[in-house]
Amino acid sequence: MKSIRTKITLCLILTVLIGLVASGTSSIMLNYNNTLLTVEHMMGQTAVLAAGRAQQELEVYKNVVMEVGCIPQLSDPEVPVGEKQAIIDERVSMHGFRRGNIVGADGISIFDGNDYSDREYVRQAMQGNVFVSEPLISKITGELSIMVAAPLYSGGNYGKSIVGVVYFVPNETFLNDIVSAIQIGENSRAYMINKAGDTIADITLDTITVQNIEAEAQSDPALLELAAIHEQMRQGKNGFGSYISGGHKMFASYAPVPDTDGWSIAVTAPQINYLQSTLDAMVINIGVIVISIVLSVIVALALAINIGRPMKACVNRMKLLVEGDLETPMPKVTSKDETGVLVRSTETLVEGLRIVISDISYLLNEMANQNLDVHTEHEDVYVGSFRNILLSMRNMRIELNGAMRQVNHSAEEVANASNQLSASAQTLSQSTTEQASSVQELAARISLISEDVKNTAEGALNVRSQTHQAGEEVLLCNQKMQNLEEAMERIQTSSDQIEKILKTIDDIAFQTNILALNAAVEAARAGSAGKGFAVVAEEVRNLAGKSAEAARNTSDLIACSTDAVHIGTEIARNTADVLQGVVDSIQSVVASIDQIAVVSSEQSESVGQASESINQIAAVVQNNSATAEEGAAASEQLSAAAACLRELVGQFTLASK
Repeated sequence: MKSIRTKITLCLILTVLIGLVASGTSSIMLNYNNTLLTVEHMMGQTAVLAAGRAQQELEVYKNVVMEVGCIPQLSDPEVPVGEKQAIIDERVSMHGFRRGNIVGADGISIFDGNDYSDREYVRQAMQGNVFVSEPLISKITGELSIMVAAPLYSGGNYGKSIVGVVYFVPNETFLNDIVSAIQIGENSRAYMINKAGDTIADITLDTITVQNIEAEAQSDPALLELAAIHEQMRQGKNGFGSYISGGHKMFASYAPVPDTDGWSIAVTAPQINYLQSTLDAMVINIGVIVISIVLSVIVALALAINIGRPMKACVNRMKLLVEGDLETPMPKVTSKDETGVLVRSTETLVEGLRIVISDISYLLNEMANQNLDVHTEHEDVYVGSFRNILLSMRNMRIELNGAMRQVNHSAEEVANASNQLSASAQTLSQSTTEQASSVQELAARISLISEDVKNTAEGALNVRSQTHQAGEEVLLCNQKMQNLEEAMERIQTSSDQIEKILKTIDDIAFQTNILALNAAVEAARAGSAGKGFAVVAEEVRNLAGKSAEAARNTSDLIACSTDAVHIGTEIARNTADVLQGVVDSIQSVVASIDQIAVVSSEQSESVGQASESINQIAAVVQNNSATAEEGAAASEQLSAAAACLRELVGQFTLASK
């Protein structure tokens, strides 16, 4: 169970803690969100400015190449190639290009004779566009190169017919120089990608044309966040995001580079560069919260001790009071607030209870010692509800005095009445003894009658049982005779069917005999060739004769059997009729015997009930006799007890009326 000191301490600490955490968290979150908004806006503007700067740098190169494309000598076929080469070299030297070239309308260079017709920058320039290619590996030199190409106009007239292409190759690091110049803080970085997601400008040449974050993210999940940013860049969107690189959280803002073929520039910086102040503020806030919590704990403990110590003293004293301790003194408390009042009130309560309990103990002990003329020694402490206790004790003493006087008076009356009751009980005991003798004789006679009736009923029951059994056996015999009659009928039916079959056999034998005669005649006609057939025909005729004779003999036997069956069936019917009459007679006898058994059973039950009633009367008479004797003895004991009670009441000291 938590003490009140613990509760007060916890409540104060929780109140301060919740308030400080809420305010500190709100402050930190607002500061963090404001910092993020500021960084997002600043880096977004930086990305837009970087894209604009890259556009400006590219426009400078485009303007230079476009100006060269409008030089009339370069498009004039009459001007020697050497002179054209000198003009190109002059521009290369003037603007810091690595080299320059002129490609004819057929895509063949007029200087080195190579075919450039498949180059994207050549095709774009032939269509009238000033085009800056992405960094690529030159098929001629094998070096990383960027081409800035423009149309070569006929006669140097801008917008007229295009007779070729002029292009220059700036330093391969010129795009890297553009992004390297963009610095927004320590460890910040800028780079560009093309519409395919390939890196085309970075602070190092190692990633140019070989790095594609989206492709690498398919095998490296750590690059998924950065790959999502690159996807937005390829779609030509402005935006702001964050990702993790090398275990460091990074911010990234991006913007499309205008007038390019889907280029986009990104500016990145570690989050720590901008969130350090926010982290410092968080540490300071946490420190303030911790210090405030420590101070609140100290204050809460001090307050809880000042309140809890007196209350604990009261609680401990009340526990002793519950255990029956009325002697231990209360601790002294000098506080004058509510806790001091509580301690002093508890002390007064304990002292008052001690006096009241002591006085009640005195009164009860005196009454227990047969002194009913006793009075309180501290009537002044019975205040408030305690007054009812004193009044109850007085009422109890008065009632006990009255009760003792009444008991003494009643004891005298009980003694007189018990003497009279003893004489009456002796007279009643003698009368009941004589009555019990007569009842016992009557019960013996009833018992003999009951035994005879019971034997008669048992004999009737035995006869009924045997008669029932005989009836069942006769019924079974009748059933067997019916079964015999049905069997005889089935034999008759079978005999009729056999007679028909024998008649059919006799017909077949007759027909066979005729066929055998015909066969013998035909065999005789056939002469010696039919002798064998004649022998067979003779045997068949003999067999037919034997079959006919056997059929006639069997028919005679069946006829005899049929006559016997008819006679047996008639006898079975007569026997069944006789048995049915016997069954009816037995059933009538069984019904009569059942009635005799029921009447005998009812007589036996009635005689038994009469015997039981006589036994109950005898028991009541005996009980009355015993009760009369016990009443006489009890009257004598009651008289003695009344005398003893008067003696005991005389030992009490009763108050005067």
